[in-house]
Amino acid sequence: MDDEEILEGELVEGEVEEKLSEQAQQLASAGLISEEIDIFDIAATEGPAYELDDLTVDQIAELTNRLDARGIRWAIDGNPQLLVHRNHERKADEVFDLIFGPEE
Repeated sequence: MDDEEILEGELVEGEVEEKLSEQAQQLASAGLISEEIDIFDIAATEGPAYELDDLTVDQIAELTNRLDARGIRWAIDGNPQLLVHRNHERKADEVFDLIFGPEE
């Protein structure tokens, strides 16, 4: 059995570390990965989740600064995805359009 393979109901001794992607590690180093409580709070609103795979850490920092400037509640999880409060979806889409242009 592979050391990282865990079967349902199997007792695992020691801590099982969740491996973050390189991008997620960079975001964590930049202080952009949110606390679990904040992630759960935003996710509970069932708002949109934006994939960040194609963005640089600098682009994500600019994006989050603009979201903050507009009072938009957001959180970034370890996937990494940008989660936005359901009530702020329209405003978040406007910020994305300002930075990256409208979707085609």
